[in-house]
Amino acid sequence: MLKQRVLTALVLIPVMLLGLFALPQTAWIGFVAVILGFSAWEWQRLAGMHGWFAKLYPFLTPAFFLLLALPGSTALASPFVMLGVMLAACVFWALIAPCWLKAKWRLADGGNINGLLGWALLLPAGLAMVVLRDGSMGGWLLLIVMAIAWVADTAAYFSGKTFGRRKLAPTISPGKSWEGAVGGVVGVAIYAALVPKTPFIGGELISLWVWVALALVLTVLSIVGDLLESLFKRQIAIKDSSQLLPGHGGVLDRIDSLLAILPVAAAFYLSYLLFHLVPGR
Repeated sequence: MLKQRVLTALVLIPVMLLGLFALPQTAWIGFVAVILGFSAWEWQRLAGMHGWFAKLYPFLTPAFFLLLALPGSTALASPFVMLGVMLAACVFWALIAPCWLKAKWRLADGGNINGLLGWALLLPAGLAMVVLRDGSMGGWLLLIVMAIAWVADTAAYFSGKTFGRRKLAPTISPGKSWEGAVGGVVGVAIYAALVPKTPFIGGELISLWVWVALALVLTVLSIVGDLLESLFKRQIAIKDSSQLLPGHGGVLDRIDSLLAILPVAAAFYLSYLLFHLVPGR
């Protein structure tokens, strides 16, 4: 299993970095569309979708994304429209998702109606990957934001293994502990404090304290995103969303935290740009 994880990572990491820094923006949008297509395929299986809608869902999802994300679209033409989409996603992840976890709601038995929820989860995150890469920092800003989820996950894993005693959500994800969550928060706090000292941000975007506070909020939301996907999987008694990524499970298993944090980071970024609180592009 470890060998598979390492080999898969050795392929995925260079592919992701090449996409982030080598592709022109239009090609990057196509790259994100492919990720969303695989994610949608996993979602329709996870959500119990059926019939023609389930078969078309992996194609409809990236198609809708491209309509929204390609140059000239309404969403990109009006940053206020894009901000509205991101703020709606913020409401879901900050308010609805925690309630969902607390109540342990099940996905609709009808199946296909769950496709709408899948779009609410996937499309804002995909659009955020376009917004955060389309600034003066290029791929660096998006990478820095995504790394919050990766640092949190890694720090939580090791601190949980070492100190974990009290279960965070025993009926949803028994392997997670409060000690692990605290370790994730501490790890991200250290990471966030170091990032502004790099030449890639240089303190221009936001102050250190605002950035650290934002990173900690995103850390909490990354846990929410992780737990929500775990809840969906537990309710249908599966361990992974698929086996597309050997040793890692499925695409959704890799991006569950990112689905929560990317729209929130994009909403914050767009708010600063639109209201002239930071230097424009």
